[in-house]
Amino acid sequence: MNEEEKYFDYSMVPGKNLNKNQAINDKEPIISIITGYYNCKKYIKQTAYSIINQSFPYWEWIIVNDGSTEEGTKEILKEIASLDSRIKIYHEKNQGRIKTRDTAISKAKCDLLFILDADDVIERTMLECSYWTLQTNPKASWVYADLVNFDGQEFLWKKIFNSNIEKKENIIPVCSLIKKEALMDVGGYGVVDDDVHEDWHLWLRMLEKGHFPIRMNYYGFWYRKKKEGGILDSINQDKKRDEHAREEIAKQAKKIKDEIYAIQFPSTTKSNYDSYPYVFSWDRKPINMQGEKIRLLFIFPWFKVGGADKFNLDLIERLDKNKFDITIVTTEECEYIWRQKFEKQAEVFDLTSFLHRQDWPAFIHYIIKSRNIDIVMQSNSYFGFYAIPWLKSEFPKVVFTDYLHSANWSWRNGEYPRDSTAIDGFLDRTYTCTKVLRESMKKDMGRTIDNVKTVYIGVDEEEFDKDKIKISDNKDLEKEMDKLKGKKVLLFLCRISEEKRPIFMIKVLKKLLENQEDIVLMVVGDGPVLREMKDTAQKEGIYENIIFFGMQKNVKPFYKVADVSIICSLVEGLTITTYESLAIETPVVTADVGGQKELVDESCGRVVQNIQTAKDGIYNRDYSEEEINRYVKAIKEVLEDKTIKDNCRKKILNGYTVNNMVEIFEKEFEEFRKKGTQIDPKSIVNKDLYKQLIVMYNQLDIRNYFPQEGGNNSKTDSLKQYKMARLKGKLWQNPLWRGLIKVLKATGIMGLIKKTKLKEKIKKMI
Repeated sequence: MNEEEKYFDYSMVPGKNLNKNQAINDKEPIISIITGYYNCKKYIKQTAYSIINQSFPYWEWIIVNDGSTEEGTKEILKEIASLDSRIKIYHEKNQGRIKTRDTAISKAKCDLLFILDADDVIERTMLECSYWTLQTNPKASWVYADLVNFDGQEFLWKKIFNSNIEKKENIIPVCSLIKKEALMDVGGYGVVDDDVHEDWHLWLRMLEKGHFPIRMNYYGFWYRKKKEGGILDSINQDKKRDEHAREEIAKQAKKIKDEIYAIQFPSTTKSNYDSYPYVFSWDRKPINMQGEKIRLLFIFPWFKVGGADKFNLDLIERLDKNKFDITIVTTEECEYIWRQKFEKQAEVFDLTSFLHRQDWPAFIHYIIKSRNIDIVMQSNSYFGFYAIPWLKSEFPKVVFTDYLHSANWSWRNGEYPRDSTAIDGFLDRTYTCTKVLRESMKKDMGRTIDNVKTVYIGVDEEEFDKDKIKISDNKDLEKEMDKLKGKKVLLFLCRISEEKRPIFMIKVLKKLLENQEDIVLMVVGDGPVLREMKDTAQKEGIYENIIFFGMQKNVKPFYKVADVSIICSLVEGLTITTYESLAIETPVVTADVGGQKELVDESCGRVVQNIQTAKDGIYNRDYSEEEINRYVKAIKEVLEDKTIKDNCRKKILNGYTVNNMVEIFEKEFEEFRKKGTQIDPKSIVNKDLYKQLIVMYNQLDIRNYFPQEGGNNSKTDSLKQYKMARLKGKLWQNPLWRGLIKVLKATGIMGLIKKTKLKEKIKKMI
């Protein structure tokens, strides 16, 4: 089971309820939703809710009743029609599902057709993402998303498009947004009979004529896998019908002579990184009334599992939805680990999953305009810092803010705080998670800090209450409890990456075990250095004293059984691990980095002065024996202190709760709405420079995806191209890889490599 399957929440089926706030529908529809209906009384209301709840309101829904025999059919369809004036019901004699679909298409007003069966549902942003990816890729003929199978069977369906595979197996969902002219070009659905897989046959006919699709990289479509089986199952189980269906598919597949390439996200097509930001041609009214609520747009990098992401989630979850309406855009590729948690609270757009880089500014511009956004808050999005000056010049009345967690002196001379300082003239407020970061921006970066405010991220003291947590809440931990009995238990909970110094932690543990054998280290987390951490533990002969749990959904029981949490990082703000550990009465031994000592003192743990720093390089493994001894001493002192646990939770309750954090932000946002921006629009004049900043970002951060346009290209293998593109993208996102390239260039080794016969291969990788 992969990470997405492990964390995916199948209970979050779209359409369970009808949203209270309906979008304003201005002018004529853009998309005709096409549904053939036959005996689906049990499911149609959920399908309807998922459509009415769409973030993109410019649709009409054509439902054709194909002579349903189910009692109450007309009544349920009348009820559905009464939900929204955009829903149109037609009753026909039974003619079969394929002709019914063509009948519905004949009644459609729009040039874009969205095919949706009466028992399936779609995610809130499916229509909007489908529309804009098709608009920004005008050569493509249709677009689809990855799908979730639910109801009778639950599993995720994410298949890389390959036309050779499509000839043998249908990997494209029926739910797609199709250009009407392309559909008519191949004769619609009705060129086959009801015993043929009509959607599969359609895709093959479209590929034969050179039409190609776009595959979005997110789960936008939920396909109901009923226990009793569907039409496809009934065909497959009937030998005669199955043979006929296979013959028709095989006959059509043979007509495709060339390999056809799709546009797939994260992009396998070459973005125009030199393009200046532009705006979409869009003249419709905003979809909501100004002043109704405070409209917030958050720009985040991703939805990973980490302290910064937990802060984002806590804030989004707890903001009063009666006062605030929230939209989120993300700018870095990531898997479905925490995305659904955010989707419960807001409309979410992962830009990497449906847009090329050159189209990101236009889409964010469209979001601000179409949602009547009052306040933009960006946090840790590298792209966001480069885009804000241009966005502010386009929307001078909108308030722009940012939130900073830490300064990383090993990357870009301070990383995000340095970026924030560079654009402080466009920001009404910068928030920092520690006072030390605020002061560092003034002292080390020259930031005028009058508009910089510290807001601690906090922790939910109710959720992290030791008395409410059971060991049995985590089965992985429960299985290992015998190994912890009678032992002193250390907890190392973090992303296992270089800046967290997992190898240093192994050295500290080995030193501790020299004089005290009753110690066990729990390692909770995953990351690029986990394999090396395990190998080092083996080499040092202490593997038996460590339990590696990997990434965990529920970490609270680990804090409960631990005697002390260890944080030996080189880069931090003020870690969520510190807040959570103290809330559960577990003391913390931490490096003196970021604002750790603003929360940890001798009453609840120890702060250890580091000898190695981020400025020395996070990949430096030449650890100081003295620094190792400092950690050993601090851990021993905490383990021997019988009263220290009593002080931990008291520290949190004294102003470090998440509710306190949310209360501050709600007051801040309400004040901004009341007063508006304080930035003089006359100071925002150099639009060409602001556009150039975005071009510079694109040039500096090119992912080196393999250039591949949709359509015919028989010389190369699309599957290999796509995998290579993903590999290059992932490598470039890894700081270790970027650091290696930097070293190779600085030492002149890169020049030597380029002179060898490996030149072309290396160039492709960098």
